[in-house]
Amino acid sequence: MKKKKLIATVLSASMLVGLLAGCGSSTDPAESPTGGGETTPAQGETTPAQNDVDYANFVIDPAQIPQEKLDTTLYLAVSVRGLENPYIATINEGMKLFAEYLDSIGQKYEMQVLDSQGDSAKEVDNMRQFAAKANGNAIAYADPNEDTIAYSLAEAMAESGGYLGTAWNKPADVGPSDLDPNWVIHTSPDNVVNGYNIAKALFDSMGGEGQIFVVQGLLGNTASNARYEGLQKALEEYPNIEVVADDTANWNTDEALALVETWLTQYPDVGGIWCANDNMATGALQALDAAGLKGKVGVCGIDANTDIVEAIANGEATATVSSNGYLQGGYTLAICYAAWAGLLDPAALPADFREFATPTVLIDSPEAAKDWQNYKPEFDFSRPFDCRVAG
Repeated sequence: MKKKKLIATVLSASMLVGLLAGCGSSTDPAESPTGGGETTPAQGETTPAQNDVDYANFVIDPAQIPQEKLDTTLYLAVSVRGLENPYIATINEGMKLFAEYLDSIGQKYEMQVLDSQGDSAKEVDNMRQFAAKANGNAIAYADPNEDTIAYSLAEAMAESGGYLGTAWNKPADVGPSDLDPNWVIHTSPDNVVNGYNIAKALFDSMGGEGQIFVVQGLLGNTASNARYEGLQKALEEYPNIEVVADDTANWNTDEALALVETWLTQYPDVGGIWCANDNMATGALQALDAAGLKGKVGVCGIDANTDIVEAIANGEATATVSSNGYLQGGYTLAICYAAWAGLLDPAALPADFREFATPTVLIDSPEAAKDWQNYKPEFDFSRPFDCRVAG
């Protein structure tokens, strides 16, 4: 089967102001006018004339939602790996923001967090029980713990007739069109680009030379693998950067702390630490702090966790990337809601509206970090595809 390769547009730190306004324009949600307007399709994008529907400007019209649907209790959920992760917590907040939108249009609903704690079998079972309880009146965002369970999660939802949007992880040869109409969309930022950008920021801060540690995420996880691929691309461009230690910490702060503590005894002259997410970057910073090296050794990660953004603002860390979990959680549910309400037929969507990239922000300076700290998410969920990076 043919799958469209995700292509992301990574916003530089200098573009942060645009995102702070709510990810406006064709790739950024909040600034788009509610009624929509004419847009020029990007190269390779399906035009309205070809599909009879301008999906890029599709609007949820409450007047078109049957009263029976509005009076039905809709169950909405996010399926994640533990709210103790600050990034994942923002996905839950995105669901709450979408729930406020449902309040505004008079939709009855109940919310739930499906917390797998990193157990793939539990995540699938959670989804199946949630969908069965809702008897088809369910929509959910899911971040599959491993790419191999993406189809199983969608199947668990489809068995009861609900609608699911997945993010981050799935096999390359499987996708939403394999379970029409219940597997509605799959999205992800471009993790190769993100892994490359934080590496480049780290290497530049080191003057383009020196030793680094590499702390990988969960092996077999799509996002982790892609970020590592981005690191490898950056290393090809910086021949004087030497990787002296490389291992996985499974997205875990304590595991990263233990790794870096051990490595520091072997390589005390290390100049930087590349981490596949901010949870592990936190562990690296803790190890550096204990060794009296915090602020002297560069650290980068991904997720824009509060403590890492603060460390960048204080000059104690180098870079992170925000994937905007508020946007990911809220807009995924908005698209699934349009399908459940009968306003949108997922099977009729063009391929690049079933699988697409969502925007990110590179935070690589104290100024960019301070801007991000003032970010207030404001979205127009009536325009669900405003979360999509066209390409």
